[in-house]
Amino acid sequence: MAKSRTKTQTKKIKGRLSAIIVCICLLVVATLAITDYFGIFTYEKLISVFGLNNGVVVDGDLSVHFINVGQGDCSLIISNGETALIDAGEAENADTVVSYLNSQGIKRLDYVIVSHPHSDHMGGISIVLESFEIGKVIVPKVSEEMTPTTKTYKVFLQTVQNEGLKLTPARVGDVYNLGEASLEVLAPNSEYKDLNNYSVVALLTHGENKFLFTGDAESESEKEMLKKGLLTGVDVLKVGHHGSNTSSKKKFLEVVRPDYAVIMCGDNSYNHPHKETIDNLLEYTDNIYRTDQQGTIVFISDGENLNVRYE
Repeated sequence: MAKSRTKTQTKKIKGRLSAIIVCICLLVVATLAITDYFGIFTYEKLISVFGLNNGVVVDGDLSVHFINVGQGDCSLIISNGETALIDAGEAENADTVVSYLNSQGIKRLDYVIVSHPHSDHMGGISIVLESFEIGKVIVPKVSEEMTPTTKTYKVFLQTVQNEGLKLTPARVGDVYNLGEASLEVLAPNSEYKDLNNYSVVALLTHGENKFLFTGDAESESEKEMLKKGLLTGVDVLKVGHHGSNTSSKKKFLEVVRPDYAVIMCGDNSYNHPHKETIDNLLEYTDNIYRTDQQGTIVFISDGENLNVRYE
């Protein structure tokens, strides 16, 4: 009888424990749902904290990640363990960026490049600077007249100061080494009346493979680079200004002649990408990728060949 009672008690205890575990799980789910609804602690923040984001993990010598941040830009370069981040989307997407970097095992960013001081490119930079060890922060030198007075820009400058960092002006001809790759600054080349044209344009070279990052550089900047003979044929073009018809003009594309084009955009009221730009690109490549359609897009280079993956 004693053994029988013991088995019965064990079953009861197991049943109670199961019920308690189920209740705890339901409570946790309910708590997360409530905090997420009121914006206290979102699922994205939880994922960021624990590094649980489904990043596209790669094992190539060099990988270039065009991270989906909606209507904004964010590009990550990983080369032989060294890293560079170009832009980080709007501030509201900072958790997505941090989570993605965590998923790639990144602890340090050797270079953070702010292409230009518009919120859809630099809004998330401040959180990134606070979340990782940082090497250089590279920015365009903007005229005093065009220097922003926005809250986003002020927060960025304060974060740079708080983190004990310095701003490095992007100068045409500067080359930054990234493992076996190099990143060369091609623009801006003068002063402008539009912040988009102050965009840092950078050419990434890895063996025979070339990637061109253009920020929001428009036709004025494109013409200057053409006039100075700074442009060359590339494998991958990060299309300027989210596919706007203010960029990617025919004369520019005649020289760049991309094999692949990446348009970083999301839901927007500007009708980006514009049909004119798509038509211009189609004269050179059918390989047009869009973050609003494919999500995060990753190119893997061995110095000769490219492999493309996306979510």
